Amino acid sequence: MQILKMKRMKVMKTNYTPALIFSVLAIIFTSCLPDSLEVKSIESAPAQIVVTSSVLPDTSIAILVTRSIGALEAGSDTDIQTLVKEIAINDANVTITTQGQTYELILMQDGVYQSLGIPIVPGNEYSLEVSCPAYGKVTAKTIVQPRVNFDTVKADVWNNGYNTYLAQVAYSITDPTSENYYMINVQGAARASLIANMVNPDAYTRFFDDKPFNGDNYSEIFRAAPKNYYRGDSIAVSISTLTRDYYDYLKVRVQNRMGLVEVFSEPVTYPTNVNGGRGFFTLHLPDVKVMVL
Repeated sequence: MQILKMKRMKVMKTNYTPALIFSVLAIIFTSCLPDSLEVKSIESAPAQIVVTSSVLPDTSIAILVTRSIGALEAGSDTDIQTLVKEIAINDANVTITTQGQTYELILMQDGVYQSLGIPIVPGNEYSLEVSCPAYGKVTAKTIVQPRVNFDTVKADVWNNGYNTYLAQVAYSITDPTSENYYMINVQGAARASLIANMVNPDAYTRFFDDKPFNGDNYSEIFRAAPKNYYRGDSIAVSISTLTRDYYDYLKVRVQNRMGLVEVFSEPVTYPTNVNGGRGFFTLHLPDVKVMVL
């Protein structure tokens, strides 16, 4: 067998300092990067009408009408009142039609239009029309879902043994035989601003449908997180039945932690039932219970 002998190579000693090595690597990597491209004349999407609706405790209907904004016009720390004041549309004509009767809503404040005289009847269809000189006209329709009330509901303070105090809610309902989609909200009972409650309420929200218990009695216990509640606090617990499209919209919004600005800003990535615009038109009748923990 022939054995190959390798010659020993003589290694030259050099003083490569860390600073020198870093400088060489920096030159290599930066030389591989392409030159920056100058971006000019990016056109923003045309502004659209954005609709937000709510049924108030006195059963009046409130419609918030604003314009959409560009993605860079506001950030996560933007104040709700300030933003809405800037983008509110105060010269709109807002009407709701149901059962052959058309009702005109009156401007109350910063884009909020309200009417006290519209009967809200489960099963009836309601058509919204909003028009203004600058942004044209949008329309939307919704059907009021049957109201489901709590059979029982109570809330207590739950402590995890450390420094977390949550509202533990126990409730029961009797589910109708129709297909139902539910929303439960838990929030402090102190009165917040109308606009804040319509756009970005400080509430714990949970969603569920009745497929596992259709037509039966249903009960549940849950803890409202992550806000701390303490003994003596007043809270409002409400349950509503929603249309399927609004239920799907809200689930996407909550699951993706959709922020305030995304309600109004481009690009459009969330569902809407507003023809020619954005937002959602819906009417539902919540059963609200206010209690002291």
